Amino acid sequence: MAEFCLDCWNKLNERNDNEKKYILSDDLDLCEGCGRWKPVIIMTRKRYYMYKFRYIIFPFKVIFIIIYFLLRLIILPYLIYMYKNAKNKRPKA
Repeated sequence: MAEFCLDCWNKLNERNDNEKKYILSDDLDLCEGCGRWKPVIIMTRKRYYMYKFRYIIFPFKVIFIIIYFLLRLIILPYLIYMYKNAKNKRPKA
């Protein structure tokens, strides 16, 4: 597999990506583009775009959690009633 540093990768693909998009190696390795010892790209981060849009998604998450909690609170008396009925209907051994 070809191993390129971030600078050579950006030049090769004509992009301007930053380090946060890729997982870089901890150790120095020989870059096949420039021939220097640099940290090379191991793989692309899978959740990069979710991380990027976290501030847009956050209000929706909060609203969902509040609505979910309120609905569970409304359903709680019914669940208690059904649990007690099921408990009373079991045959006694």
